Amino acid sequence: MKKEIHYLIEYLAKSKENPFCVLLLESLNEMMLYTPTRFTPTQISALMEHHALIVPQNVHEGMAQLEKCLEAYLPEALNEGKKALFMTLLEVNFPKKKGFLKISLELFLSQLEPVEKSIYENLLAYISGLNRALALFFVFAKEEPQTFTPESFVHFGEHLHVKLCELIFNDEEKNFLEKGLKELLGVYLTLYGKYLYM
Repeated sequence: MKKEIHYLIEYLAKSKENPFCVLLLESLNEMMLYTPTRFTPTQISALMEHHALIVPQNVHEGMAQLEKCLEAYLPEALNEGKKALFMTLLEVNFPKKKGFLKISLELFLSQLEPVEKSIYENLLAYISGLNRALALFFVFAKEEPQTFTPESFVHFGEHLHVKLCELIFNDEEKNFLEKGLKELLGVYLTLYGKYLYM
């Protein structure tokens, strides 16, 4: 599983079609937690085939495959905690729509006004990016606990928070959301840290 995750994250980052994966690989490299290989996407595809792994046909398929691998690697209780936290976040941020959310996420989404939908999409992008990154850190930390320490975990989360905010939000949104997103980061770090270090 870890090998497949390694190949997928490098494949996605080096395809350059997904700026988040580029950011993630650069962040891990900058913090000296992971050194990317020099393999090209074509070489990575060949290595995946050699190891009987599914080679994604495009970036969208690769992201779905990465999500599935990361979710399979994480403890079930952590996955459930992430889902519950996301639903709570939606209820708090869209209080007038939470009745729809109790029925289904699809109904909730269909009831959002254009401005609310934009807020939801940006929030989803931030949370998805943060979850992918923390899950990837979790995978590496389970294999190399001496390198992926609690201190590096917090530092990685804070570093990524800044990068994600730059990637997703404009300056006005960042100023408005900074405090809330920083608190949200703390909640996610606590959730992952509970299963990683305790």
